[in-house]
Amino acid sequence: NVLIFWTDHSRLKAVTLMSITPHKKPVGIVSIPVNALVREGGAATLEELFYRAGREGVTAYLEKRFGIPITHYVDVSQETLARTSEALGPLAIDGKKTSLLEVFEGTYTAQRLDLQAEIRALAARLIEPPVLVKLPRLLWIFTTGVETNLGVGQIIALYQALQGNGPEILRKKALPGYEFSAGARRYCEVPPEAWWQVLREVTREY
Repeated sequence: NVLIFWTDHSRLKAVTLMSITPHKKPVGIVSIPVNALVREGGAATLEELFYRAGREGVTAYLEKRFGIPITHYVDVSQETLARTSEALGPLAIDGKKTSLLEVFEGTYTAQRLDLQAEIRALAARLIEPPVLVKLPRLLWIFTTGVETNLGVGQIIALYQALQGNGPEILRKKALPGYEFSAGARRYCEVPPEAWWQVLREVTREY
């Protein structure tokens, strides 16, 4: 189980859980709203918890909510994401010319794709022959600009699994919740059972 953090200095912009079971399909991915209510450690939201307690605090909280151990992390800064996007070059998703950074920012289209369709389209692009020649540079950016406790061998193994099984190995869903406003802020109330239910849905073997 790996938490992928997208950060801009002390700000948490996005967090995603990736659950991988060796030799089994699928690779389950859960997109977690950073405005999810947590009410823990003096923080109201996941974003505030990151600011107060860091990566460790968020990891401990999500371990409790999902009911699983989370032993690995990948922390991608805004600067590194921009460098990776530039190195990767233009992408075409759903007939639209875009970039990795625009996909992460959600600015490449006015109407967002289904999360699963989006991640599979992006994964398909990453294993195309023109991208393969860029792997050394992309790996260099990853190893020098990304903070993680995953080894390079583990990253390559995941990439090879994607090559061998195709983008269909990825199953992604957003954590469901109820959006509401309080003053000028938006919050997301996630039902207690939703955490483990969505994880079960994306990791159910096929």
